[in-house]
Amino acid sequence: MKKTLGILLIFLVFIAGYFYFNKPQPIQFKGVADLHLARVTDEASELRGDLVFHNPNKMRSQLGKVSFDVLLNGVTIGKISDNFATAIKGDEDFHYSFQLRFPKADVLKDDSAKADLPVRITGSAGSDVLFANYTFAIDHSGTVNNSYR
Repeated sequence: MKKTLGILLIFLVFIAGYFYFNKPQPIQFKGVADLHLARVTDEASELRGDLVFHNPNKMRSQLGKVSFDVLLNGVTIGKISDNFATAIKGDEDFHYSFQLRFPKADVLKDDSAKADLPVRITGSAGSDVLFANYTFAIDHSGTVNNSYR
């Protein structure tokens, strides 16, 4: 009994030391991928894309919540808030796909004949898992090809 308890104590000290010296880093927002504007009808359009997150750790990390606003051509076309649970493997990326449908007339006015439309995505993401409760910013500015041109 004492021998088993001693081995268990040594094991717990080893695990505690590992986590003390190798503190897990939070997941990072890497950017946006596959962003494109799609025609749905003559009156409606849809913006589709992926938010890309990266796990810089050697072990799995949890991601479980996103909340962000999307502005296209200076107009807010939508807000996404989602709670989910996913484990991202160590040193790998995770793509969170989104799509927002909006009235074309709200964003693509007569003077919007540009080849590229400005897109801004801002918000936050994180996890609220026990011992891994963190939040980090999502911030992306870029352009998307205007398929109505």
